[in-house]
Amino acid sequence: MAKDHYTSTGLTTPKMMTVALRYRDEFDMQHVELVDIVDIIEFKLVQRFPDFRLVIARDAEMKEDALAEPLKSRITVRQSVYVAACDGDFEARFVLAHELGHFLLHREKDVSMHSDPRGAVQAIRGMKATESTEDQADMFARHFLAPPHLSYRYRHEPKMLAMVTGVPPRICRGNITMSKWQETIAMRAKGGNASRKSGV
Repeated sequence: MAKDHYTSTGLTTPKMMTVALRYRDEFDMQHVELVDIVDIIEFKLVQRFPDFRLVIARDAEMKEDALAEPLKSRITVRQSVYVAACDGDFEARFVLAHELGHFLLHREKDVSMHSDPRGAVQAIRGMKATESTEDQADMFARHFLAPPHLSYRYRHEPKMLAMVTGVPPRICRGNITMSKWQETIAMRAKGGNASRKSGV
């Protein structure tokens, strides 16, 4: 596939935080610590996108953990990943949030975008975070599930942040660091409602 399939108009981390907060608001999750990502993908996406379909595929049918095809209005998830997400597995929840990010952010790309155990597609690893759709989807997922105000609230307790948000600890440590940035003060102060005043 051409490199362009994996590029997008990129958002910086602070802008992506704002976008993630806006979608938390739109899915009525602004004051929720543990986002029900399965409910969003199963039911709430259909309310916004009536043609949307969630496809649960048998593990043997997929190489990837999940795949988003925004222009075909579907997300396909490996059955074991879906079951794990329903059971609250942190990594599986992150996979679903990543695919949600693709679906919402990359609707202009007519290409399948996927997540697998190896992470981003090897050919795009040299891109900047604002160029790679995979990095953009990861940025969206991390801030959608553990936004700056929660990350800052649990800044001394990364394990507690992981528990209350259902996010992998490796992600929580980074989110805590970012929650201390100057750019996040307004987002933290408003408890996640800063996105309402932004046009992003």
